[in-house]
Amino acid sequence: MSSRADPRTTQLLEAPCRTVMRGSTSPMEDAAAERRKATFDSEELAAFLAEGKDNLLRREELVKLLSSQPWGDKTHRYFLTREQEYVCGLEAMVGMWKIMREQRMSMEDGIAMRSLAYFPGGLELHIGMFIPTILSQGTPEQQAKWMPLSNRLQVIGTYAQTELGHGTFVRGLQTVAVYDESARQFVVHSPCLESTKWWPGGLGKTATHVVLMARLFVKGRDYGPHAFVVQIRDLDTHLPLPGVTVGDIGPKMGYNSVDNGFLSFDHVRVPREAMLMRFAQVTEEGRYVPPPPDNQKASYATMVYVRATIVRDSGDFLSRAVTIATRYTAVRRQTASKLGEPEVQVLDYDNVQQTLLPLMARAFSFVFMGRSMMHMYNSFDAARARNDFVALPELHALSSGLKALCTDVTAAGIETCRRQCGGHGYLLASGLPTLFNSYVQNCTWEGDNSVMYLQTARYLIKSAMAAQAGKPLTGSAQYLSAASQQAGARCGVSSPADWCSPAHQLAALTRVAAQLVAQAAQVLARAGGGRLSFDGEAWNSSTVDLIRAARAHASLYLHQNFVDCVEAAAEQRELGDTTAAVLRQLVQLHGVSLLMEVAGDLQEGGYCTGRQAGMLREQQRALVYALRPNALALVDAFAYPDYQLNSALGRKDGNVYQALLDSARINPLNATPEGPAYKPVLQALLNPEVRSRM
Repeated sequence: MSSRADPRTTQLLEAPCRTVMRGSTSPMEDAAAERRKATFDSEELAAFLAEGKDNLLRREELVKLLSSQPWGDKTHRYFLTREQEYVCGLEAMVGMWKIMREQRMSMEDGIAMRSLAYFPGGLELHIGMFIPTILSQGTPEQQAKWMPLSNRLQVIGTYAQTELGHGTFVRGLQTVAVYDESARQFVVHSPCLESTKWWPGGLGKTATHVVLMARLFVKGRDYGPHAFVVQIRDLDTHLPLPGVTVGDIGPKMGYNSVDNGFLSFDHVRVPREAMLMRFAQVTEEGRYVPPPPDNQKASYATMVYVRATIVRDSGDFLSRAVTIATRYTAVRRQTASKLGEPEVQVLDYDNVQQTLLPLMARAFSFVFMGRSMMHMYNSFDAARARNDFVALPELHALSSGLKALCTDVTAAGIETCRRQCGGHGYLLASGLPTLFNSYVQNCTWEGDNSVMYLQTARYLIKSAMAAQAGKPLTGSAQYLSAASQQAGARCGVSSPADWCSPAHQLAALTRVAAQLVAQAAQVLARAGGGRLSFDGEAWNSSTVDLIRAARAHASLYLHQNFVDCVEAAAEQRELGDTTAAVLRQLVQLHGVSLLMEVAGDLQEGGYCTGRQAGMLREQQRALVYALRPNALALVDAFAYPDYQLNSALGRKDGNVYQALLDSARINPLNATPEGPAYKPVLQALLNPEVRSRM
């Protein structure tokens, strides 16, 4: 409630207000001033990252389209209950699906709309795993049956693999599919509590069908996990079918618009054709036909695809968080040397810029890695169509290690960005808590990160063994061929600036990776009594060293890719000189930051001295200072519309305080002046008359 002040009150306040306002600045003016500091064309870099200016313009069109839809309104997104989140998330997913079909949009438009709206719903695994698995593992006849129904949403699917008692150990799944040759059917059954399927997105209340991973038994023999398409709900009533128990697992740390579910079967019969048989088959008479030797692991392709998309998405999520934190700390002012002087921009504090700028470099490296990862997968997919699976082991090892590394860094990075935003970062309106809570699941889903690192480690140890046996190595582990010859090499850095050289950075990262692979192999051999064992007690007692080796390998590959992508863009004149120069500084900062993490290993292995390792910190500081004027322009190059970020702190115009107040005003708790607890709780405590009547 406002009131008009009398002249005396106005006069009384005039001088004090003038005093406290002395030195105050406008956050919008700060944002504009920050952008004027840039030494490169941010729009040029934005167009490059978007793979063309037309894509940026298309993004703007899609924002207008989405924000005009009732289900696309984000105004009240942070005030929804769990049930409202689920319903609204599903409405948004279905709405986008309908628009795509009605306007005959491309798949690229669909992916862009999902990212812009960012309202996960019950169709996530229908799109992300159910359809890809049928395309990957279904026969042409099975694809002809299921794909039209899936594309029209006449069936909605999910992917049911993880169980209460088993996750990453897929071979240990306990759900069974036993073939009955007399009826030409499979009997699907959950034999114990632990075999209950648990976690599939969309399973709880949305899906009508699942791709079910179950242990295949034919004539009493266990052939391990295979994929089956199984209907779980009636298409008319949406009620569970006989023998099917299914439901939602309950509220989670985040991602609550998705109905993750549980599922169990009680002697449910499905037709023989329910088994996806592109590679392995079960004949009508009950003969198991294994896949050809060259593609026995072809079923991994779906998991590799999903891990590749997770690597791609890590760059998206980390860059969103860095954008919000950088924009906010550039306009947030805190503490002045003397009252009446302007307060210091938070981004100018050494600890803040030394935290955010290396994370920004990480985000850019992940964006480039995501592109390369999807290119690798698409190349493999084309080869797979020719029954060529040669690239699968390398792709599996890389996608596993990079999935673990990128999600570890991104999850921690989002939380770091939230902390740099101080108290306001704790508000949902900042966009950061929701971003973190919905992202952190990536560290465990589609393979717990420790297990993912160990998949890569297995590949590395086998590659090292092959190199020792004189066999030629190709791909990402090729450096292991020369590891023994390079063991005596020493670092050639003589000044902090030398650490900016890609040659010095890559040489040091290669040395660490080779050194840690060798150490892991030694630890594994000691645990196995002189023999390298890839399972059992020896393997399980060596996992710390194996994980360190895998992380070093993934970091080396990540940085090599960053260097190669930026240099290729510069050489092909896809970027102007000033933009390429700034990207090279980011590459340098990325390499230095990675090396600071393994400085102890560099010294332990005798590659560099303590003085040389100390130069890394000095050079990181210099690179951060050099990049600081371009901080806001660099995050602008990610080109996130305000609609997509949905953050009061990440507004491009810098008007953060007005945005925070606007968010508070629409809070349902403020719907009435006295609040919802006044009559049932507070009135009797605070009002003597009411208290006396009780």
